[in-house]
Amino acid sequence: MSRLVLARGASAGAIALAWFGYAQAQTPLPAITVGAASRGAAAAAPRPNTVVAQPDKLQDATVIGPREIANELPAAADTVQLLQNAPGVNWYEAGGVSRLPVIHGMADDRLKILVGGVEATSACANHMNPPLSYIDPNNVQNIEVHSGVMPVSKGGDSIGGSILVTPRQPAFAPSAAAAPGVVEPTGPFLLGSPYPPFLPFRGQGLRFGAQNEILATGAISAFFRTNNNGITVSGTANVANEHWSVLYNGAWSRATDYHQGGDGRKVLSTNFISEQHSVTAAYQNNGHLFSLRGAIENIPYQGFPNQRMDMTGNRAYTADAKYQGAYDWGAVDARAFYHYVAHTMGFLQDKQPSNMPMNTIGKDFGYSIKTEIPFTQLSGRDLLRLGSEYHGFRLNDWWEPIYRSMMMGPLTFWNINNGDRNRVGHFAEWEANWTPQWSTLLGVRNDVVWMDTGNVSPYDPRARIPMGMMMGMPMYMNNPDAITAGIFNSRNRSRTDVNFDMVAKARYQRDETSAYEVGYSRKTRSPSLYERYAWPVAMGTTMNNWFGDLNGYTGNMDLKPEVAHTFGVTAEWKDPRGNWEARANPYYTYIENFITAERYGNTTGPAGLVFPVLQFRNHKAQIYGFDISGRVKLWETPEYGQFFASGNINYVFGRDFEMPDYTACGLSGFNCYMLAKNARKGDGLYHIMPLNARGAIEHRLGGWSNVVELQLVDSKTHISVARNELKTGGYALLNLRTAYEWGNVRFDLGLENVFDQKYFSPLGGSYFTLAKVTNNAANYGPVPGMGRNFVAGMTVKF
Repeated sequence: MSRLVLARGASAGAIALAWFGYAQAQTPLPAITVGAASRGAAAAAPRPNTVVAQPDKLQDATVIGPREIANELPAAADTVQLLQNAPGVNWYEAGGVSRLPVIHGMADDRLKILVGGVEATSACANHMNPPLSYIDPNNVQNIEVHSGVMPVSKGGDSIGGSILVTPRQPAFAPSAAAAPGVVEPTGPFLLGSPYPPFLPFRGQGLRFGAQNEILATGAISAFFRTNNNGITVSGTANVANEHWSVLYNGAWSRATDYHQGGDGRKVLSTNFISEQHSVTAAYQNNGHLFSLRGAIENIPYQGFPNQRMDMTGNRAYTADAKYQGAYDWGAVDARAFYHYVAHTMGFLQDKQPSNMPMNTIGKDFGYSIKTEIPFTQLSGRDLLRLGSEYHGFRLNDWWEPIYRSMMMGPLTFWNINNGDRNRVGHFAEWEANWTPQWSTLLGVRNDVVWMDTGNVSPYDPRARIPMGMMMGMPMYMNNPDAITAGIFNSRNRSRTDVNFDMVAKARYQRDETSAYEVGYSRKTRSPSLYERYAWPVAMGTTMNNWFGDLNGYTGNMDLKPEVAHTFGVTAEWKDPRGNWEARANPYYTYIENFITAERYGNTTGPAGLVFPVLQFRNHKAQIYGFDISGRVKLWETPEYGQFFASGNINYVFGRDFEMPDYTACGLSGFNCYMLAKNARKGDGLYHIMPLNARGAIEHRLGGWSNVVELQLVDSKTHISVARNELKTGGYALLNLRTAYEWGNVRFDLGLENVFDQKYFSPLGGSYFTLAKVTNNAANYGPVPGMGRNFVAGMTVKF
């Protein structure tokens, strides 16, 4: 059952106002009816506009809609920040627009993340360009978050959950005769009346054409954030008639380094610039929809406080096509996509003046075909979903030589050379309603993943490097990188995984006030190219790190796919009149072949800091926890409006059963690591969020809304010793927001971290930049969070 977590029950008018990109006179993309009438009948009468592929009533899904997105936009430069109120969702801190979402303790490659059907892979050894960095928050129409026991139709090659982002969709215009007219206000103007007479735009758009059949609408938004001088400017424009529509979306954001709470000290390497543009063309007729979207994304630079490198360039091009159609036997959803990114890592000025370019080119392409076939004529209760998917990924990762450096030259270093990863998947899912109270969902899925890579090479391919003459004798220096590359290149690197998933769920709808659901799923994920093929070169290990812990990581060609067995229970209670609702979701996941990393050496950092070097290995692990969320109406009067209370509590615990106990070793060295393998086993999983909660009091009166929000996070003491994870203290943050919608204009004001609390996010990683530039180990620790931040925004529809 789809659900809005913290703001359910909003009026249709409020949602329409928040969905400011479209005029009231426009209609949304045509809906496709499952089990629509035959084509002969459709010729006589248009198909009804119903929702495409109604949300499954047997899925753990949180839907973040236009109203929730509009409330978060003033403070959100990163699309991941729109997920902050979804139960069980957190994020790894990274760059200003490149955070990595986490669902129930699993993140990054363990999640299926789609943006408009496009599956973009992080084409970077530090994962600086994750999928959600390719869409600006202002261009998001809605987000579905799937966690726990998921249907197999919601994604393969993932074990942690799915995040499905729908970009803003084109809207079609009704005929001029059917369009509602604009009623001019009469009498004295009152605050809050729908069309202020002195404003140039009335939110109804512009009609033109021979028969006034074309309608143009749009919106312009601007947001400002004081703490980091953050600015976001975005715009959308839609031109459409009854059958054709063209939509443009554009956004530009920038920010300087932000300031931490308490003493207001600047947090280095947190600045960025991001620019995104997209154009979508669509055609609809008689229950069929075709659309084609093209997008360009450019990030000239982006700082990363918890990485050794920064982003010094990221330009991406995306094209995706979609067809949705209704037939007498069911519905079809077919998509194809291509994504190209050219990415560069280096150093920004506040981290290091000199540069060391590392280049990546990644290409993603693929298709998906999904059908929904109702069997109403046979049983009146069954729905069958069938699907086929393909995803291909190509990766080149090379480091240009630095001619003034003996260690980084004279040739190009190849980290991943012609990396090739492919996946073909098929699934079948059967949903049955046995009685008005009982329903079930059964699904099976098969994914075949095959991958390979070419030969690698160090900066200098010679095993012995000449070092000149001494006493008439030539001197040589051994080059272990050349030896390691030779061993890597001599191996057969081709790998093929045949993976199987399944799901079984049962739901009991006791009455209109309560429902209970229990389920089991088996989900599988194959290793990424970096996890299998990042080869153990002396310097390069520290550059293959997407965890923000500054450790060194090397791949392992012999990794097996991860297999997650998840058991989940969901209970829901609600008032039929909509005055309150509550939801509880305990879960347990046992993971075979969990991809973690074991220590085998050390590497040095600034100020004499020492970090472990690790290799990816398969272990057994478990993750369990619970999500609790709810909402209640507190008070409602015509004079003072409505008051609501909402909140959620999340807890997750992760344990690695097979990790050697490195507690006594610290960072002492190889011998201790080997002895630890014979000692007691067990360790905490890395980057697991401690107990945390969010609560809010919301007030609405006409177009005015106010929110007082409290975020509580417990101290982090259960850590991954193997990765030298840092502990953090607990904290509480108070945030205030107010918004007013006045006709076609919306004003936003907010104050985050009201008391300027100094805090450290448990998933923020290690603060590298300050220790590096000061050459002082005392400045090494967790990344500080942002201090007090005033936000303001304005949106105008036309």
